[in-house]
Amino acid sequence: MIKITALGTNGWFDTQTGSTTCMMVQTDSYTLILDAGYGIAKIKQLVDFSKPAYLFLSHLHLDHVIGLHTLDYFGFEHPLTLVAPLGGKKDLLDLLRPPFTTNWERIPYKVNILEAEELDSFGFPFGVKALPLVHVVPDTGYRFEIEGKSIVYLLDTGYCENAVTLAKDADFVITESGFLPGEIDEGWPHMNPESAARLAVAANAKQMLLIHFGAALYDTIAKRQQAVDTGRKIYPNLIMGLDNMEFIL
Repeated sequence: MIKITALGTNGWFDTQTGSTTCMMVQTDSYTLILDAGYGIAKIKQLVDFSKPAYLFLSHLHLDHVIGLHTLDYFGFEHPLTLVAPLGGKKDLLDLLRPPFTTNWERIPYKVNILEAEELDSFGFPFGVKALPLVHVVPDTGYRFEIEGKSIVYLLDTGYCENAVTLAKDADFVITESGFLPGEIDEGWPHMNPESAARLAVAANAKQMLLIHFGAALYDTIAKRQQAVDTGRKIYPNLIMGLDNMEFIL
C-alpha cells in the first residue's frame, strides 16, 4: 500500500488555509518526504521513525526548506537521506549551519546529503528520476516508481517539456497553482490551474493534485475551489489540495 499525505499546501507563507509546502509518501518499508516547508513538522505524529526516510527538495526558496529548521525535532532511527536539487548541494550546506539554524551535532541521527545528480549511484529502494524545471532559481522535478505506481512531483515551475516528460502516463502527479486562473508572469514562472490541467492532458496523467496555492492570492479555500473548477474544464481528474488530505494508491 502507498499512502500520500498533504502536510503543507500553501506557497510563500503559512496562513489559515495551510502550511508551506510538504508532501509525504509512505509504504510498508520506507517514507518519502517531498520538500520541507513548515508542513514537515506534522510528520512527528505521522511517521514510523523506525523505517528509513528520504527527503527530496525541489529548490531552495525558503517556503520549501524553512522546515529543515525542525530536523532535530524528529527521531529517525536510520540515517535520513536528504536530496538537494540539481546543482544545489553547496547552497543547501551554506543554509544548514549556524547562525541560520542549529548545529548539526545537535541532531540525534545521521543525515546524508546527496545532490540530485547522484541519484543513480545511491541505490534507493525505489526508482527515481530527476530533471530540471523552469523557475527563477534552479528547480528540480522528480518521478518516483514505487510498487508499480508512478508518483511525480513538479513544484514551482512554468509549463515545460521536462515536466511533461516526468509526468508521462503517471498514476499521480503533484504540482502547483501559484497563480490565479488566467494569470501569467513569464518573469516569475509558475502554473495556473489551466496550465497545470494542460500539462496533465499532454502527459496522459491519471490524477493530478494541485498544491502550493500562492498564499496572498488564495486567501480562502473558496478561491482554491474556483481555480480547480476552472482547471477541471480541461482535465476532469484535477484535485484541490488541502492540508492533511490522504490518498491511497
